[in-house]
Amino acid sequence: MNMSMGKQVALAAVVVVMGCVGIIALILTLVQHHLVDLPHRMQYGMVFDAGSTHTSLYMYRWPGNKENNTGVVSQMLVCDVDGDGISSYAQDPPGAGLSLRKCLESALVAVPANQQRETPVYLGATAGMRLLQLQNHTQSYQVLEQVTKAIQGYPFDFRGARILSGMEEGAYGWITINYLQESFIKHTFEGEWVSPKGRKIWGALDMGGSSTQISFTPGQPVQDPASALGPKLYGYQYEVYTHSYLCYGKEQAMRKLRVHLLKMSGSTRPVKHPCYHLGYNLTLTLGDLYDSPCVARPMTFDPASEVTFTGTSEPLRCLNQMKNIMNLTDCSLAPDCGFNGVYQPPVSGDFFLKAEYSEKDKYLRDYCASANYIMTVLLDGYKFNQTWGNIYFQRQVADTDINWTLGYMLNLTNLIPSERPLVVTGVQHGQWAAEVFFIAFAVFLSLLVLAILLLWNP
Repeated sequence: MNMSMGKQVALAAVVVVMGCVGIIALILTLVQHHLVDLPHRMQYGMVFDAGSTHTSLYMYRWPGNKENNTGVVSQMLVCDVDGDGISSYAQDPPGAGLSLRKCLESALVAVPANQQRETPVYLGATAGMRLLQLQNHTQSYQVLEQVTKAIQGYPFDFRGARILSGMEEGAYGWITINYLQESFIKHTFEGEWVSPKGRKIWGALDMGGSSTQISFTPGQPVQDPASALGPKLYGYQYEVYTHSYLCYGKEQAMRKLRVHLLKMSGSTRPVKHPCYHLGYNLTLTLGDLYDSPCVARPMTFDPASEVTFTGTSEPLRCLNQMKNIMNLTDCSLAPDCGFNGVYQPPVSGDFFLKAEYSEKDKYLRDYCASANYIMTVLLDGYKFNQTWGNIYFQRQVADTDINWTLGYMLNLTNLIPSERPLVVTGVQHGQWAAEVFFIAFAVFLSLLVLAILLLWNP
């Protein structure tokens, strides 16, 4: 009887100790815990820049959280598509889609597999496709249809292929430059994103193959509402003047110059070309020469007929002829004019001009003409002063290409929802060790009680 009572007392003592240990473990679990936000995972986005002469894929990433509703975006991949721009596939639309596959395969490797289906992909076509749309709407639709089909064959969130307006292209380029120059937002040494004090807003210039753009914040209100945009970025509203001169990019300017020289030559053959070096000859069919909505075609002509342009190497005459095709006189809002009769307020501030370099032989013949084209557009068209002291020629800033695509991505991140951060509960290491000890001790005591009950013979 005494032994039985002893066992009961021992069992009761073990149960009491086990209860105390459980209470201590519970208290340690509930007190002094901290909520910790896990780092946001990266989000990804891609933009195809379908330009007039070539196409490139730009891939960007940004943290799942945002700063004043706009993603802090960085460039992670650039892939140049083989071949010419998608507008060159007007007679072979499926070829436009096939040309994108190499870069889409590169994107599959770069984006984590579990995030591919939520990664947005956009394709923006610029002046080359704008011209094709003017020339043959059906062909432009077929080209966009085929690139859409090609991109939809990959496990990404395709958001559409469309032709950007000239204003959009100019404005997005302006956003890119000012973002890269930290004019909108800046990262401090304390690890915070802040709006910079005394921010400097830059203007943007771009000279493409089929169009040229200018965008800047003017020193006076914009008189023409059709030339003004008001993007809102990182909580601030901006007023931007922007205009795109379709048909006045370098390649189309060269075509316009050849047509002008042919018209001025009358019946003289070959046609003298002052911008080509002495002795150089270029033979084209009239079908090729007039194959653009940027030039006026004769009422009747034989497309198979050929014309030869021979170089005379006359730089001053080259410059004067370039001015003739730029239409520097017609303007109803003088003196606030650019060229081709377009309103433009006086340029204000410093500008970045996207610089592209080429050493291909086929461009050598146009070096003189290109130099005079740039001189005419900047000095006579956009009305910059002779020193160009406020124009900076750049290809990249902070290892990121100067391109409208980054501005496009920044603008679109306003529409991509932020991710909610994952939250975990954490405790200090010493407290965690004590919790483990008392929980393990409580388990040991539970097993001990179970053993006593099994071995105890009433």
